[in-house]
Amino acid sequence: MPLRRRRRNRKRDLNAIRRAEIVRHAVHVGAMDTEDRERWLVAYALHNQGAKDQVWGVIRAAQKMGGEITKAEAIAIVDEADAIPHAWGADRLAKHLGLTYDQRRTLRITTIGSVDVKKRDRREIRRVRDKVKKEQKRRANGARPRASITAQARAEGVSRTTIYRRKRSEQAKNMPDVTGVSAACLLSAEDGPVSPARGAGPSEGHFVSKKECPRSGRGVAATVGARGLSSSQTATTMAADIHASLPLELRLLALGLPMPEGLARAA
Repeated sequence: MPLRRRRRNRKRDLNAIRRAEIVRHAVHVGAMDTEDRERWLVAYALHNQGAKDQVWGVIRAAQKMGGEITKAEAIAIVDEADAIPHAWGADRLAKHLGLTYDQRRTLRITTIGSVDVKKRDRREIRRVRDKVKKEQKRRANGARPRASITAQARAEGVSRTTIYRRKRSEQAKNMPDVTGVSAACLLSAEDGPVSPARGAGPSEGHFVSKKECPRSGRGVAATVGARGLSSSQTATTMAADIHASLPLELRLLALGLPMPEGLARAA
Protein backbone atom coordinates (compact mmCIF):
# COMPACT_ATOMS: atom_id res chain seq x y z
CA MET A 1 0.00 0.00 0.00
CA PRO A 2 1.39 3.45 -0.84
CA LEU A 3 2.61 5.57 2.04
CA ARG A 4 0.15 8.40 1.33
CA ARG A 5 -2.88 6.11 1.46
CA ARG A 6 -1.64 4.45 4.64
CA ARG A 7 -1.36 7.84 6.36
CA ARG A 8 -4.78 8.89 5.13
CA ASN A 9 -6.50 5.78 6.50
CA ARG A 10 -4.71 5.86 9.82
CA LYS A 11 -7.01 6.80 12.73
CA ARG A 12 -6.21 10.12 14.35
CA ASP A 13 -5.68 10.40 18.09
CA LEU A 14 -8.34 12.98 18.99
CA ASN A 15 -7.18 13.28 22.59
CA ALA A 16 -3.61 14.16 21.58
CA ILE A 17 -4.86 16.83 19.15
CA ARG A 18 -7.17 18.33 21.76
CA ARG A 19 -4.42 18.44 24.40
CA ALA A 20 -2.21 20.42 22.02
CA GLU A 21 -5.09 22.79 21.21
CA ILE A 22 -5.88 23.31 24.90
CA VAL A 23 -2.26 24.26 25.53
CA ARG A 24 -2.26 26.71 22.60
CA HIS A 25 -5.41 28.40 23.82
CA ALA A 26 -4.10 28.63 27.40
CA VAL A 27 -0.89 30.27 26.19
CA HIS A 28 -2.87 32.64 23.93
CA VAL A 29 -5.13 33.93 26.73
CA GLY A 30 -2.50 33.72 29.50
CA ALA A 31 -4.49 31.16 31.49
CA MET A 32 -1.75 30.48 34.06
CA ASP A 33 -1.85 34.11 35.20
CA THR A 34 -5.57 33.95 36.01
CA GLU A 35 -7.35 32.66 39.10
CA ASP A 36 -9.23 29.88 37.23
CA ARG A 37 -6.23 28.31 35.57
CA GLU A 38 -7.50 24.92 36.71
CA ARG A 39 -10.07 24.98 33.88
CA TRP A 40 -7.45 24.33 31.23
CA LEU A 41 -5.59 21.82 33.42
CA VAL A 42 -8.78 19.85 34.12
CA ALA A 43 -9.60 19.78 30.40
CA TYR A 44 -6.05 18.61 29.71
CA ALA A 45 -6.29 15.83 32.33
CA LEU A 46 -9.69 14.77 30.99
CA HIS A 47 -8.08 14.02 27.61
CA ASN A 48 -4.98 12.40 29.15
CA GLN A 49 -6.53 9.59 31.17
CA GLY A 50 -4.63 6.96 29.22
CA ALA A 51 -1.25 8.19 30.52
CA LYS A 52 0.70 6.04 32.96
CA ASP A 53 1.39 8.99 35.31
CA GLN A 54 -1.44 11.49 35.03
CA VAL A 55 -0.14 13.68 37.85
CA TRP A 56 3.17 14.22 36.09
CA GLY A 57 1.29 14.87 32.89
CA VAL A 58 -0.67 17.71 34.51
CA ILE A 59 2.50 19.23 35.95
CA ARG A 60 4.12 19.04 32.52
CA ALA A 61 1.04 20.64 30.92
CA ALA A 62 1.21 23.56 33.39
CA GLN A 63 4.81 24.13 32.37
CA LYS A 64 3.83 24.14 28.66
CA MET A 65 1.17 26.72 29.47
CA GLY A 66 3.77 28.95 31.09
CA GLY A 67 3.19 28.30 34.79
CA GLU A 68 4.05 26.04 37.72
CA ILE A 69 1.84 23.96 40.03
CA THR A 70 2.59 21.74 43.01
CA LYS A 71 2.12 18.00 43.12
CA ALA A 72 -0.84 18.36 45.48
CA GLU A 73 -2.56 20.72 43.04
CA ALA A 74 -1.91 18.27 40.23
CA ILE A 75 -3.45 15.39 42.23
CA ALA A 76 -6.57 17.47 42.94
CA ILE A 77 -6.89 18.34 39.24
CA VAL A 78 -6.58 14.64 38.26
CA ASP A 79 -9.26 13.67 40.78
CA GLU A 80 -11.59 16.36 39.45
CA ALA A 81 -11.06 15.10 35.89
CA ASP A 82 -11.71 11.49 36.94
CA ALA A 83 -15.04 12.56 38.47
CA ILE A 84 -16.33 13.64 35.06
CA PRO A 85 -18.43 10.72 33.76
CA HIS A 86 -17.63 11.07 30.05
CA ALA A 87 -15.60 13.15 27.65
CA TRP A 88 -17.03 16.47 26.54
CA GLY A 89 -18.13 17.35 23.04
CA ALA A 90 -16.62 20.13 20.94
CA ASP A 91 -19.08 22.84 22.01
CA ARG A 92 -19.17 21.70 25.65
CA LEU A 93 -15.37 21.91 25.85
CA ALA A 94 -15.42 25.32 24.14
CA LYS A 95 -17.91 26.57 26.71
CA HIS A 96 -15.69 25.28 29.51
CA LEU A 97 -12.63 27.06 28.09
CA GLY A 98 -14.45 30.17 26.82
CA LEU A 99 -13.07 29.68 23.28
CA THR A 100 -14.46 32.15 20.72
CA TYR A 101 -14.69 31.66 16.96
CA ASP A 102 -12.03 34.30 16.26
CA GLN A 103 -9.62 32.61 18.65
CA ARG A 104 -10.46 29.28 17.05
CA ARG A 105 -9.49 30.56 13.61
CA THR A 106 -6.41 32.40 14.84
CA LEU A 107 -5.04 29.36 16.69
CA ARG A 108 -6.14 26.90 13.93
CA ILE A 109 -8.18 24.83 16.36
CA THR A 110 -10.31 22.18 14.65
CA THR A 111 -11.47 19.72 17.34
CA ILE A 112 -12.96 22.26 19.77
CA GLY A 113 -16.05 24.33 19.04
CA SER A 114 -16.76 27.94 19.90
CA VAL A 115 -19.06 29.76 22.30
CA ASP A 116 -20.38 32.35 19.83
CA VAL A 117 -20.78 30.28 16.62
CA LYS A 118 -22.62 26.97 16.79
CA LYS A 119 -21.76 23.78 14.93
CA ARG A 120 -24.37 24.24 12.20
CA ASP A 121 -23.20 27.78 11.51
CA ARG A 122 -19.56 26.70 11.43
CA ARG A 123 -20.43 24.02 8.90
CA GLU A 124 -22.17 26.57 6.68
CA ILE A 125 -19.24 28.99 6.95
CA ARG A 126 -16.85 26.21 6.02
CA ARG A 127 -19.00 25.24 3.03
CA VAL A 128 -19.09 28.81 1.70
CA ARG A 129 -15.37 29.28 2.28
CA ASP A 130 -14.54 26.07 0.41
CA LYS A 131 -16.82 27.14 -2.45
CA VAL A 132 -15.03 30.48 -2.73
CA LYS A 133 -11.62 28.78 -2.70
CA LYS A 134 -12.64 26.39 -5.47
CA GLU A 135 -14.01 29.25 -7.54
CA GLN A 136 -10.80 31.23 -7.13
CA LYS A 137 -8.82 28.17 -8.17
CA ARG A 138 -10.92 27.77 -11.32
CA ARG A 139 -10.45 31.46 -12.15
CA ALA A 140 -6.69 31.06 -11.69
CA ASN A 141 -6.74 28.12 -14.13
CA GLY A 142 -8.42 30.28 -16.79
CA ALA A 143 -12.10 29.36 -16.32
CA ARG A 144 -14.54 32.10 -17.23
CA PRO A 145 -17.70 32.92 -15.27
CA ARG A 146 -20.86 31.62 -16.92
CA ALA A 147 -24.17 33.36 -16.46
CA SER A 148 -26.93 31.13 -15.16
CA ILE A 149 -30.07 30.83 -17.28
CA THR A 150 -32.18 30.91 -14.12
CA ALA A 151 -30.47 34.05 -12.83
CA GLN A 152 -30.83 35.74 -16.21
CA ALA A 153 -34.53 34.88 -16.43
CA ARG A 154 -35.10 36.11 -12.88
CA ALA A 155 -33.27 39.37 -13.60
CA GLU A 156 -35.32 40.05 -16.76
CA GLY A 157 -38.60 38.91 -15.24
CA VAL A 158 -39.28 36.22 -17.85
CA SER A 159 -39.31 32.44 -17.91
CA ARG A 160 -36.41 30.20 -18.84
CA THR A 161 -38.30 29.07 -21.93
CA THR A 162 -38.26 32.64 -23.21
CA ILE A 163 -34.48 32.85 -22.69
CA TYR A 164 -33.95 29.60 -24.61
CA ARG A 165 -36.23 30.82 -27.42
CA ARG A 166 -34.22 34.03 -27.74
CA LYS A 167 -30.97 32.09 -27.91
CA ARG A 168 -32.33 29.85 -30.68
CA SER A 169 -33.48 32.91 -32.63
CA GLU A 170 -30.03 34.49 -32.35
CA GLN A 171 -28.36 31.28 -33.49
CA ALA A 172 -30.71 31.06 -36.48
CA LYS A 173 -29.83 34.64 -37.49
CA ASN A 174 -26.10 33.97 -37.27
CA MET A 175 -26.26 30.76 -39.35
CA PRO A 176 -25.28 31.21 -43.06
CA ASP A 177 -28.22 30.95 -45.48
CA VAL A 178 -26.66 28.40 -47.83
CA THR A 179 -28.47 25.43 -49.32
CA GLY A 180 -26.96 22.01 -49.80
CA VAL A 181 -26.31 20.06 -52.99
CA SER A 182 -29.05 19.16 -55.46
CA ALA A 183 -31.33 16.16 -55.28
CA ALA A 184 -30.21 12.59 -55.88
CA CYS A 185 -31.83 12.67 -59.33
CA LEU A 186 -29.09 14.95 -60.68
CA LEU A 187 -28.06 14.02 -64.22
CA SER A 188 -25.08 16.36 -64.50
CA ALA A 189 -21.79 15.96 -62.64
CA GLU A 190 -21.41 19.71 -62.29
CA ASP A 191 -23.14 20.69 -59.05
CA GLY A 192 -22.49 23.03 -56.16
CA PRO A 193 -24.24 24.83 -53.30
CA VAL A 194 -26.39 27.83 -53.95
CA SER A 195 -25.64 30.92 -51.85
CA PRO A 196 -27.18 34.40 -51.81
CA ALA A 197 -24.04 35.75 -53.50
CA ARG A 198 -24.78 33.69 -56.62
CA GLY A 199 -28.50 34.39 -56.52
CA ALA A 200 -31.45 32.21 -55.63
CA GLY A 201 -32.45 29.44 -58.00
CA PRO A 202 -31.50 25.92 -59.01
CA SER A 203 -27.90 24.84 -59.25
CA GLU A 204 -26.12 24.59 -62.56
CA GLY A 205 -26.80 21.61 -64.74
CA HIS A 206 -29.96 19.80 -65.78
CA PHE A 207 -31.89 17.96 -63.10
CA VAL A 208 -35.08 15.96 -62.91
CA SER A 209 -37.94 17.25 -60.79
CA LYS A 210 -39.65 15.16 -58.12
CA LYS A 211 -42.45 14.30 -60.52
CA GLU A 212 -39.92 12.98 -63.03
CA CYS A 213 -37.64 11.21 -60.50
CA PRO A 214 -37.39 7.44 -61.13
CA ARG A 215 -38.02 6.80 -57.39
CA SER A 216 -41.69 7.73 -57.79
CA GLY A 217 -42.35 4.78 -60.10
CA ARG A 218 -43.75 7.05 -62.81
CA GLY A 219 -40.61 9.12 -63.45
CA VAL A 220 -38.78 8.63 -66.67
CA ALA A 221 -41.23 6.14 -68.15
CA ALA A 222 -44.18 8.55 -67.84
CA THR A 223 -42.14 11.42 -69.28
CA VAL A 224 -40.88 9.32 -72.14
CA GLY A 225 -44.38 8.03 -72.87
CA ALA A 226 -45.43 11.60 -73.42
CA ARG A 227 -42.62 11.99 -75.95
CA GLY A 228 -43.61 8.79 -77.80
CA LEU A 229 -40.56 6.71 -76.75
CA SER A 230 -40.56 3.38 -74.98
CA SER A 231 -38.91 2.96 -71.61
CA SER A 232 -36.13 0.74 -73.04
CA GLN A 233 -35.28 3.28 -75.72
CA THR A 234 -35.26 6.05 -73.10
CA ALA A 235 -32.89 4.12 -70.85
CA THR A 236 -30.60 3.57 -73.80
CA THR A 237 -30.68 7.28 -74.62
CA MET A 238 -29.91 8.32 -71.02
CA ALA A 239 -26.92 6.02 -70.79
CA ALA A 240 -25.64 6.66 -74.31
CA ASP A 241 -23.20 9.36 -73.24
CA ILE A 242 -21.73 7.20 -70.47
CA HIS A 243 -21.13 4.09 -72.64
CA ALA A 244 -20.41 5.91 -75.91
CA SER A 245 -16.86 4.56 -76.11
CA LEU A 246 -18.00 0.91 -75.92
CA PRO A 247 -19.13 -1.25 -78.81
CA LEU A 248 -22.85 -1.46 -79.36
CA GLU A 249 -23.18 -5.09 -78.18
CA LEU A 250 -21.27 -4.31 -74.94
CA ARG A 251 -23.42 -1.27 -74.32
CA LEU A 252 -26.58 -3.35 -74.69
CA LEU A 253 -25.19 -5.99 -72.32
CA ALA A 254 -24.22 -3.32 -69.78
CA LEU A 255 -27.72 -1.88 -69.90
CA GLY A 256 -29.32 -5.36 -69.58
CA LEU A 257 -31.18 -4.98 -72.87
CA PRO A 258 -31.90 -7.82 -75.35
CA MET A 259 -29.46 -7.98 -78.19
CA PRO A 260 -31.00 -7.79 -81.71
CA GLU A 261 -30.83 -10.99 -83.79
CA GLY A 262 -28.67 -9.38 -86.46
CA LEU A 263 -25.97 -8.37 -83.93
CA ALA A 264 -26.13 -11.74 -82.23
CA ARG A 265 -25.52 -13.56 -85.54
CA ALA A 266 -22.69 -11.15 -86.45
CA ALA A 267 -21.02 -11.77 -83.06
